[in-house]
Amino acid sequence: MSLDHQQKHIPFDDYEAFAEAYVKITESNSHNAYYERPAMLSFLSNVKFKRVLDAGCAGGVYSEWLINHSADVVAIDINKKMVQLTRQRLQNRGQVHQADLNEPLDFLDDHSFDIVLSSLTLHYLKDWETVFKEFHRILLPKGLLLFSTHHPFMDFQFFEKADYFATELIEDSWQSFGNTPVRVRFYRRPLSAMTSALNNAGFVIKKIVEPRPTEECKLLYPQDYEKLSTKPWFLIILAQKEAQSQ
Repeated sequence: MSLDHQQKHIPFDDYEAFAEAYVKITESNSHNAYYERPAMLSFLSNVKFKRVLDAGCAGGVYSEWLINHSADVVAIDINKKMVQLTRQRLQNRGQVHQADLNEPLDFLDDHSFDIVLSSLTLHYLKDWETVFKEFHRILLPKGLLLFSTHHPFMDFQFFEKADYFATELIEDSWQSFGNTPVRVRFYRRPLSAMTSALNNAGFVIKKIVEPRPTEECKLLYPQDYEKLSTKPWFLIILAQKEAQSQ
């Protein structure tokens, strides 16, 4: 998507400038609340007493849900404002840290989590194999990794790219988070790159889901419902740490 350079934008990746608007809108919008989140939560029916890492927690919506369902939660985000908002939401009911998934998570012990959850975060990282190896390290044997990301075909089609098999940086402009458009950058990559990174890091893919919008989405956002019913916007992958890996 081309950017209108005559229009003022929030600088690239300045998520702190619109963090509060982002959290407020995504709590009840079509794509997050009635499309991605229900599909992700369908995999989390049994989290009681499980230790869960919320990797890229944003404003803490998932962390709050997990804690309300008796999970022991550690939440991390690179954005200082998002960390503050998550701490406010959780009210000392979980651990919240500022951390960059591009870097080693040295403050987290080996084999200390049952589940790693990452919602719509990994497409901001170029190198998936390194972060997956960190997830593998901190997970218990047979631990689960559940994440959502942009659908590879949708990004390829929407941004009219020439080479589907390339991993490349995308620049976009978000118009829905306040009066000033937000410029963002993320990476698109083919499905094969996603699955290879998981396999190389020691994960076995259990399920790949292309979510469908809910009936609530149809009632509240009929236009978005039609779009999300025919175009795969996000992709969800459930993977498991290989049993023989220690």
